[in-house]
Amino acid sequence: MGNIKTTSGKIAPLIILFLSLPFLGHTQDCCGPGGGGGGSQFNSSEYDDSGSHYRLKGVRHYAYSARHQGFTTGLESAGFTDKSQTSFTPRLEYFTSLQANEQNNFDIYGAAFYTVFLDAPHSHQVDISENIAWRFAITENSRLVLRIDNEDLFVIFPNESGIKYAVIDPSIGYIAALDFGDISFNAGFPVSIEPETGFSSWACLGYEHPIGLGVSLCPRFTLFPDPSYAGTTLTLTFAWDSFFAKAALLADKDFTVFQIRPYAEYTLKHCVFWAGVELGGIGEGEFSASPFIGFGYNF
Repeated sequence: MGNIKTTSGKIAPLIILFLSLPFLGHTQDCCGPGGGGGGSQFNSSEYDDSGSHYRLKGVRHYAYSARHQGFTTGLESAGFTDKSQTSFTPRLEYFTSLQANEQNNFDIYGAAFYTVFLDAPHSHQVDISENIAWRFAITENSRLVLRIDNEDLFVIFPNESGIKYAVIDPSIGYIAALDFGDISFNAGFPVSIEPETGFSSWACLGYEHPIGLGVSLCPRFTLFPDPSYAGTTLTLTFAWDSFFAKAALLADKDFTVFQIRPYAEYTLKHCVFWAGVELGGIGEGEFSASPFIGFGYNF
């Protein structure tokens, strides 16, 4: 069962999919409200009625990262280009895994992120993300994963403030460790609460080779109010010892506009360093690039 159960500092297991976060050592988000595969129904930026600018990220930076036991504090900076907002984000995360035995466990994750946008001095936002997950042994080499994710975004403006985005994403998955690698299937059914009620779904088929290379393919669908195919995400991952890298390619339903999100992370004892870039509007859209870097410390 070496491909499914790991600890930090070893080859990451198959958790190409957001569903399996944060069960094992390195965790790799594919889907859900913070991942690239499924739940998010928003572009990377929107405007409220007052014209003030805030950010609704399709893929959160923190959704990429590894999970470390206990508290992790960090600071991230994003922007640095003419077409992207410069911002600073202090962050606080907590993760714990309550293990009933070697085959079953219950995981809890919670995080808060406060972002200040320098391009708009009065624009602030608070992100809150939580998830709980259960992992059950089906056989010696397979696991059933039940999971509930939640993400909320609060915006603070001089003239208007309040919750702008809220989604709950229950999901179920199955992971099997085979001789040639790990295979998994996951499906989720996100419920959007803000800015309007909506129902969607996603499914992911993933594979990870024992050397740490992984791939997943995740179609997305809108169920309500207008049932339709919403697009597909292809995710490539690589994890080795303290290094983790990921690249997500998001395509719209017509495969005409794409987003690419490469990311890399390195853990040195209690310190975590990460960097990446969000490339949007590739194809027929308006191209944009928003790089980011960050540093965290695990207690």
